Amino acid sequence: MPGLKKKPSTSEVLDWLKLILAEDLSPEDLRREGKAVLPRLHGALLKTEQDVHLFERLAFMARSGR
Repeated sequence: MPGLKKKPSTSEVLDWLKLILAEDLSPEDLRREGKAVLPRLHGALLKTEQDVHLFERLAFMARSGR
């Protein structure tokens, strides 16, 4: 995604996978439902709070058709 200060690395992906296992989420839980644009536990994939806010803002704009 353009604009991120730091792209997710292997460490963030592993953290995200650990959270998915800890939450006991199934593949169906991870599929987008209805208008949900953000992946579950997306904050674990991003390194900075600024990147989290940017990602959420861009997802909201995409959902609203802007």
